[in-house]
Amino acid sequence: MSALPKMETPQDAALRLLRGAIRDGFVLQTLHEYRDLDGTPLYWRARAKNAAGDKLIRPIRFLGDRYVMSEPPAPKNGKPLYGLHLLEPASESKSAWIVEGESCADALAELGLIAVTSGSASSAEAADWSVLAGRSCIVWPDNDGPGMAYAATVAKKLTHLGCAVKVIGADQLGLPEHGDCVDWLSENPGAGPDAFLALPTVLAETASIETARPFVSYGSKQNGTFVEFRALPSELPDVPAFDLSLLPANMRAWVEDAADGLQVPPDFCAIPAVCALAGTIGRQVGIALKVHERWIERCVLWAAIIGRPSSGKSPAMRPAQRMLTRLEVAKRKQWEEDCRAAALDMQVLAAERSQAKKDAVKAIKAGDRAGARAALELDAEPEMPSEPRLVVNDATVEKLGELLNGNPRGLVQFRDELAGWLAGLDREGREADRGFWLECWNGQGPYTCDRIGRGTVRIEAPAVSILGGVQPGKLAEYVRGAVKGGFGDDGLMQRFQLAVYPDVPASWRYVDRMPSLSAERSALQTFQRLDSLSITGIGAEQSEFVDVPFLRLAPDAQEIFVEWQTSLMLRLRAGDEPPFMESHLAKYPALAGRLALVLHLADNERGPIGAEALATALDWIPYLEGHARRIYAPATDNGIGAAYLLNAKRKELGSRFTARDVYRKGWAGLDRDSTEAAIDVLLEYGHLDEHMAETGGRPLAQFVWRNPV
Repeated sequence: MSALPKMETPQDAALRLLRGAIRDGFVLQTLHEYRDLDGTPLYWRARAKNAAGDKLIRPIRFLGDRYVMSEPPAPKNGKPLYGLHLLEPASESKSAWIVEGESCADALAELGLIAVTSGSASSAEAADWSVLAGRSCIVWPDNDGPGMAYAATVAKKLTHLGCAVKVIGADQLGLPEHGDCVDWLSENPGAGPDAFLALPTVLAETASIETARPFVSYGSKQNGTFVEFRALPSELPDVPAFDLSLLPANMRAWVEDAADGLQVPPDFCAIPAVCALAGTIGRQVGIALKVHERWIERCVLWAAIIGRPSSGKSPAMRPAQRMLTRLEVAKRKQWEEDCRAAALDMQVLAAERSQAKKDAVKAIKAGDRAGARAALELDAEPEMPSEPRLVVNDATVEKLGELLNGNPRGLVQFRDELAGWLAGLDREGREADRGFWLECWNGQGPYTCDRIGRGTVRIEAPAVSILGGVQPGKLAEYVRGAVKGGFGDDGLMQRFQLAVYPDVPASWRYVDRMPSLSAERSALQTFQRLDSLSITGIGAEQSEFVDVPFLRLAPDAQEIFVEWQTSLMLRLRAGDEPPFMESHLAKYPALAGRLALVLHLADNERGPIGAEALATALDWIPYLEGHARRIYAPATDNGIGAAYLLNAKRKELGSRFTARDVYRKGWAGLDRDSTEAAIDVLLEYGHLDEHMAETGGRPLAQFVWRNPV
């Protein structure tokens, strides 16, 4: 790519880099400049909006001799805050205001306040908050669930840095849903310092929408000494909230409408939607992630949504499943007609064979052996058309092989409860099945399945996307086993790259309304278009050495991908991650490519995959990494999660129990090792007393719950 003119400004660069979105109706609204403490520009964040209210946010920076659509590699301590240049040493005595979004920070800065932000509601975990250490801080969240979750995360991080933290009670300001400080300022023009000081605040710890169940601190007597109970740490790390802008533009309204109607987190509907889109594309087309080497990723995604039985996982998966079922039904009508035609052809052939035998007998009697052979040379028996399938639920490896050979694009497996399927693959004698599923994630073949008594099934290309739900307790038990090493530590769990465990809001409301038909129609049209892609129409390349047509990355997108992957691999080579987490993160380059392909095609783009689609795919990565760390937490929490599980069984256990009383019941997440770890934690934090009971032999350790005073 030739160098751009040196006179190009960041504004000009934003218009150039967003030209695809602008063509689709987006209008560039603002360009926020991120600076370091000295005021030197680091990068810019462009914000655009269309007439429907959809938002588009993209980072832009100067790289070498041109502006590109990417952020600089994040420093080890985290991403820089917006508004750093306002944190001059002379301002240390002033309170720092932390808001949600650059526009809010700008609005407060114009009034002379020191205002910073990490960006959107999902950005708190990845930011470097250490620059605020020791300051007095006021957090002003948006008036919604993600905003309160953002405030809780920020408040916790700042408290650990020695900050005095207040949180503005956004729900007490009379603002509409999603209202922020800009909305408040528009309703309170001319507000001065006194008005800001009079804003209602809440305790930082009450701003959180907790998924953990914190214990209350009490006091009791132990060995004659008053001991204060300590609250257990949160059993789960915080996770980023889902941002609908991560989805293809024509899927956002459908996902948002479905999530609102079901009263579930948007993640619960978004993840199935993306998995279903990937399954619809399947092996029709891949993505080349290197210019010269043949690194081709096929469109296969494994996804899981994690939540309690009452969280609405199963209903949230159904809208995406219904889309695939509609595609199947449409094809099934044509398949039934083809089957009837093939059956008639077989009957005709049977009649022809009967007549041919008679003709051959006559020729032989006449001494015409060559004529007899010619009479028997008929067309080959027609094959019955393969049943068109996209969705499977519970099939053996052998049956899947037949279905895949008849549907070479690939399949999508829906499992209402993934834990049973995962446990089944752990059973003795299922090693070959497990190996087959590992190949299904790769999406390339061939794969040969040999069985005594069942013959040989050759699968040209095993490619199966997976989507299912999992309960936290069952998942925790499986994760602990999967990361210990041995048979279960083969990377199967790490292939669930689209696994999410979101916070479920404490609020709920009854919803009974018609779904948005326009949103559903737009989503259906996207699925229908992806179901019958034209390889030439989308500009895909083909090679005799590659088993699928493929799209390449555009030059600017290729540069961004190389830089991002280099940063990721250097982080992994540093050796700071446990092996199971390193294995999970090492699959992110393949995931980023597959997501970029889905986004590019779902947005009806053609030709090389541009920087915009890749940038959105890379925006998925920190969101998914945050959820991965929560999912793997049971393997690294030193018994804290098991302590919560054990406390939940308090009524069943009674006031006095032994470790054996717990693990012999077979409760999920409380095997022998987990039970012992849970008891150690509960003893350490003062929730249990240990008594040694005389049994006539070795003393028996019994544990007694401490009752509140």
